[in-house]
Amino acid sequence: MIRRKWLPIATCAYMGAYMSMPFSITFEAIAGALPDKNLWGKPSCDVNQAEILRKHELRKLALVKETTDNAKIKAQADYAAILQKHKADLQSCRDRQPIQTQATWLRLYANDAKAGVLEDVFDRIVNRGYNQVFIEVFYDGRVLLPVSDNPTPWRSVMAEAVKEGSVSADYDLWQKAVKLGKERGIKVYGWAFTMNFGYGYSEVRGKASALALNGKGENSIANTNFNRQQVANGRAFYEDAYEVDHLFIDPYSPIARNDLISAVKALMQRNPDGMVFDYVRYPTNATGALIDDVKQLWIYGQSSRSTLLNSIGDRHVRALMELYLANGAVTGSDVIATEQKLADAMRVKPNPIPNPSQVAITTNNFLWNMATNHAYQGVLNFVSAVTTPLQQNNIPIGTVFFPQGNDRQGNKVAPKMQPWERFPSFMERHPMTYALCADGKCVAEQVAEVLQQSAPNTLVCPVLAGTWGQSFDGHPSYEIQTQAIKARSPQINCISHFVYSWMEPDSDRLRKAGTATGLESPTLPN
Repeated sequence: MIRRKWLPIATCAYMGAYMSMPFSITFEAIAGALPDKNLWGKPSCDVNQAEILRKHELRKLALVKETTDNAKIKAQADYAAILQKHKADLQSCRDRQPIQTQATWLRLYANDAKAGVLEDVFDRIVNRGYNQVFIEVFYDGRVLLPVSDNPTPWRSVMAEAVKEGSVSADYDLWQKAVKLGKERGIKVYGWAFTMNFGYGYSEVRGKASALALNGKGENSIANTNFNRQQVANGRAFYEDAYEVDHLFIDPYSPIARNDLISAVKALMQRNPDGMVFDYVRYPTNATGALIDDVKQLWIYGQSSRSTLLNSIGDRHVRALMELYLANGAVTGSDVIATEQKLADAMRVKPNPIPNPSQVAITTNNFLWNMATNHAYQGVLNFVSAVTTPLQQNNIPIGTVFFPQGNDRQGNKVAPKMQPWERFPSFMERHPMTYALCADGKCVAEQVAEVLQQSAPNTLVCPVLAGTWGQSFDGHPSYEIQTQAIKARSPQINCISHFVYSWMEPDSDRLRKAGTATGLESPTLPN
């Protein structure tokens, strides 16, 4: 998603999103200010006020408040009963709705380990009629695994909480979230970064060769805004990360591939209902302008470069590609010199080249197409490889992308180089349709464009930015956007809303600050 950042107030969000809050929507995940008002709006399948209040009181008695043993046992039974009722009501209602899947995106905090706090979050999600949630499980260089059961090179999201003694090293917040969701009839998907391994990965020994490099030999954090000393030892996780602070890997690197596979395998052991993969792309530039310079491509990493050159069987083409990568273009003189050099090596007479300048133009176009195809293929190969464990276990897989990430105009390409139209048809597509217009029709048009480039059997579930009952950050309300989408593409039956913190800003603030108790008043229809 563009990445959404969440400030610590913020980290990555949606788009970068969670110790954080979401920001504007131009760079992946940056989530900033929250709405001033918390409006209920007109969600479908929501719970009525009386039932919300009753469930809230039962949860407090069952999980949080001190009371007699008999009273607590009864409250726990009554709370379980109302959860089951709301689960059945939710399923029955959503089955009758044009939008049968209504999802939201959520970041968890260490505070959610406190009894009653995460339960409150899931109850709020059900109250608004949601039956699916995407939870960040790998983002900003952290993984949502227990400190004592983390086979990956990344720090656990819970590392500081364990160090402070507020949770045990074996506490599994991700597993708890999956359990709570299923108890309420909510499908729980993991939401993971893909080619963005987080700034902290740069601090892990032996990973330098796994990084994506451009034609200047730079990795993607060469121009980071971070003070490197201040964010050392994992502290980058608590800073506002923008595009120049995200560390992207070389998708052809076996080190990077195996590292992410280790995380996917560990996360899937908690039996989520599915996983979606974000940042399935290369870094973008400051303006998002299309590019046509090979040195702007992130194919100079050790594995990517060698894979490209080794894939070229013709010695003439391989030699010219080496010059092209080194210099950014080949000239007529390069064409002549290459022919002469290879002829000398073979002890034969060089072939005459009548118009070397014209040959150079044709050669540059050919090599550019070859280089860009190699870059695109790296993305496709990587997402296929890291999702293999999920495929083998029949766990649903989705990708998160910007509709414009695959743009091409003539010889120019979008710097993200995100070939989402070529992702396997069995993978769900979650396009971040964040266009800005008052009536939502521009959003509906983005959705229609994705549908046009997707197979009929591929689930397209657009991601909408904003909140209920009001415009926010330039986005019209969810109601207006949904109405426009259904008018343009009535076959859409799945929509997700970015992001929980924009719907429940007080809940997010308190949990992020570590002060939520589970006793907070519920949000009610207004």
